[in-house]
Amino acid sequence: MRKRVKAVAWGGLACAALAAPAAVRANDLLDAYRQAQTQDTTLEAALYQRGAAIEARPQALAAFLPQLDANANLARDKINSDGSDNSAITPPGSTAPSVSASGVAFGNSAVYALTLNQQLWSFQSFHKLAEANLQVAQAEANYRDARQSLILRVATAYFNVLSAVDTLRTNQLEREAYGEMLRQAQKRVDNGLSPQTDVKEAQSFYDVTAASVIDAESALDDARRALTELTAREMPAIAPLKDEIPLAQPDPASPEDWVQTALQDNYALSAADLQAQAAQRDISANRARALPTLSLQGSVSKYDYSREIGSNERDDHVDVVVDWPLFQGGTVASLVRQAKNTFGQLHAQYEGQRRSVERQTHAAYRGVVSGIEKIRSNRQAADSNRAAVDASRAALEVGTRTEFSLLQAQTNYYDALRSYYQSRYDYLTNSLTLKQLAGRLGEADLAAIDGFLVSGSAAPTTASAVSGGLSADTATADAAK
Repeated sequence: MRKRVKAVAWGGLACAALAAPAAVRANDLLDAYRQAQTQDTTLEAALYQRGAAIEARPQALAAFLPQLDANANLARDKINSDGSDNSAITPPGSTAPSVSASGVAFGNSAVYALTLNQQLWSFQSFHKLAEANLQVAQAEANYRDARQSLILRVATAYFNVLSAVDTLRTNQLEREAYGEMLRQAQKRVDNGLSPQTDVKEAQSFYDVTAASVIDAESALDDARRALTELTAREMPAIAPLKDEIPLAQPDPASPEDWVQTALQDNYALSAADLQAQAAQRDISANRARALPTLSLQGSVSKYDYSREIGSNERDDHVDVVVDWPLFQGGTVASLVRQAKNTFGQLHAQYEGQRRSVERQTHAAYRGVVSGIEKIRSNRQAADSNRAAVDASRAALEVGTRTEFSLLQAQTNYYDALRSYYQSRYDYLTNSLTLKQLAGRLGEADLAAIDGFLVSGSAAPTTASAVSGGLSADTATADAAK
């Protein structure tokens, strides 16, 4: 029996949030999301789109409800009489005056009518109502997908800012470290302890970091603006991730379970399916244009005539009307062909989206599982490269290693540090993406991740480095000695 994904917050994330010491107020990630709920233009447009789409049902339902029309007609009449046949000059609904001789009569007429029409049965109206119900369900699915997408977009934008902060600070520290090594190399050359090539090598590494710092500054500015675009307010400082975050495996631990849930509950996929079903109904609705309709009609008419042309009358009647359009110039056949092609297009798009959701769900699941291993391996790589920096520095001091070896070890260390920072954001993003694909992403998931943020603190320029709490600043200072 297939195991369904639980409709609760991500197990590991929620438990960790409860276990971790939480702030008495929400951290910046949840604040950003709540702000975006009222300010994001994409969600606002989706809300209005839903409001417009759900009007399809009352419009379709109106065909089954009474239709009441009122009309009036005012006219100036001229009646010619030759005296031979008075009935020939009798206006509709009036009694003509008795005229024995030929002549001309002028007068005013007014007709007032009230008509009530109640459709008893129409194949077209029936299919249109069924189509409208599907369109309303599609609109709701689209809106719910937009709400889940906003959660993911806010989290991604938030993580992009933190990642850009980490990258910028790491690049700055790397540049400072190379600058210090350049000064040390120049000092050794001045004292005759090293060749001039050491200075040139250190200078080349130092020069390369200038561009990386500039690029990181630009990336941070773009990331901040992207978050501001969602929230409509600038967040100059945001809370960073804690040094240690829980690394939870997906539950259930089977990618096929997640795929099956996504195929059933993914809102975007459901909307595409409902749109195709509505298009299929539209085929029947257009075919029904050529079928008869049955209606009950009742009318009340009042005829007011001036004395010269007749007397006032009232005409009340009730009719049962069968309307059968036998030929409409080929319009029905054309509309049916058009509806069939539209259905074929939408069904193909749905099938493509279904395959895409299946692929994306597998990828997100792998991203979570492999992300845990990447975080651990990147942390170990940072530890190892930091040890390599220490070893290269010690070897340089005793003359068994060159300046270039230390520079290269320093480069490897900062590359590993950047990879470690980024892998944490990738893991969290994949966790949210997996839940969104399965139709299970909610505010509780953001609240769980909010528990992983440093409580009540303005964002430092970088998170602590790995290796037992050794900060990046400390690692840089040690490497530069």
